[in-house]
Amino acid sequence: MKESDEGYAATINNREVFVFRSKIFTYTPEDRALGAEQRIKRLLAELSEGKVDSTLVNTPEPGISITIDGQQAFLVLQGDVNSLAGDTLESTANKAKHQLRMLVLESRELRDPKRLIHSAAYAALASVIFAALIYALSKSRVFLLKAGRRYISRPIARLAKNTTGVSFSLLNRMLRWVINALTMMLGLIFLYTWTSLVFGLFPFTRAWSERLNDSIFTFLSEFGQGVLNAIPGLLVIIFIIICARYTSRFLHFVFGRIERGELHLSWFDRETASTTRKIMSFLVWLLAIAMIYPYLPGANTEAFKGLSVMVGLMVSLGASSVVGQFASGLILIYAKSLKQGEYVQIGETEGTVVQIGLFATKIHTNLREEISIPNSVLVGQSVKNFSRLAAGGGVITQVGVTIGYDTPWRQVEAMLIEAAEQTQGVRSIPRPVVYQTALSDYYVEYFLRIAVDEPRRRLEIMSELHAKIQDVFNTYGVQIMSPHYIADPAEAKVIQAENWYPAPAKADDIPYTS
Repeated sequence: MKESDEGYAATINNREVFVFRSKIFTYTPEDRALGAEQRIKRLLAELSEGKVDSTLVNTPEPGISITIDGQQAFLVLQGDVNSLAGDTLESTANKAKHQLRMLVLESRELRDPKRLIHSAAYAALASVIFAALIYALSKSRVFLLKAGRRYISRPIARLAKNTTGVSFSLLNRMLRWVINALTMMLGLIFLYTWTSLVFGLFPFTRAWSERLNDSIFTFLSEFGQGVLNAIPGLLVIIFIIICARYTSRFLHFVFGRIERGELHLSWFDRETASTTRKIMSFLVWLLAIAMIYPYLPGANTEAFKGLSVMVGLMVSLGASSVVGQFASGLILIYAKSLKQGEYVQIGETEGTVVQIGLFATKIHTNLREEISIPNSVLVGQSVKNFSRLAAGGGVITQVGVTIGYDTPWRQVEAMLIEAAEQTQGVRSIPRPVVYQTALSDYYVEYFLRIAVDEPRRRLEIMSELHAKIQDVFNTYGVQIMSPHYIADPAEAKVIQAENWYPAPAKADDIPYTS
């Protein structure tokens, strides 16, 4: 006896004879199934003709009595009929009679040693053939792989290398995948055929073979029916994909022209055209996916719905930081605080902006480093942009020195301006300016403010300016007391011009002379 979702099944020699669903008096479906098994086993042991028949009865309720050699095996009642599956009392009884007839035949086979020996011999022969087929399939796979590399992958790769860039290794991997898939499919077909044949040879396992065949054919039938039913929906999906594809290409064409400056629209900016194109293309495909979803095969099944809910929950839980990065990227792009190609300083990072993405901004420094800064971090920091105002007068920068009170301030200003004028990359307009920012206890603070033409060369220009300031101050015998001035030294801390290039320094430039 075996319990199922519908009731209790009477099972003999692995064959499910009948499923009992209703009660008779005080006998439950379980009691009826157990009693039917015992009676059938007794009738099979006393088998004479093995004739299976049925008779209408009205006690205790209308039903059909199933008999073996005139003796009742069990009753089929109206309550045992699966009406939801379209069965009737007569069809249910006929199915039970068929199972009993098969059981009678198998019972006789089990008592016939000659037939069992023949079945074993056939099974052994089928096993030998199956092993030979698997061996031949394995050898054929190796042969096909070698032949495919020689006659398919190599010639195609040689012809397509200069046009499409398809490599031999890629073609070889694709060919191996196809051959392995076909080999595995044939192997599964051989395994199924062998299993069904061997199980069908023996009475005790014949029911397994029948259930295996029913399962395979039912699956293939449902699969084929599902494919046919899915064809209209697949055609709609293809239509939606084509519409989304051409809409995306149209957006790419329009915003590409805006980005290149060939088209001017008042409500779209050239700097943000690329990002706007990406966002609108993403929205187009997102809308397409939402429209495609109901037409996907199996979209209305509970499994598909459960999977969709699980994926949505995972995305919602894990995408909070991604959404924050995305929003920060949009703020940066549309606020136009940064542009690609500008020279900026963000915190301690100074370099050229090479990419402003939706999630991170990449900067190339003067040390040949690429630094990626998350947009959420970038939004919370101050950005010093050296390029934004450079076209209107250069980038303003300054250098500070501290000089004692014994040096006239007019001389200091003249020397600082003279050093700035000798430095390449310092703009003459606006001209350099010197400011006295503080009168400290021991020294005066001077700041030289200059305009730099090339923001990317700012560090290089400032290095040359510092060198020129030292040369000019040494030439005029004025010592620089930065950063701290405590007392006048016994001798002025200056370097004479003839000592500007001690070894290993080289006199690449003519020493400055007043």
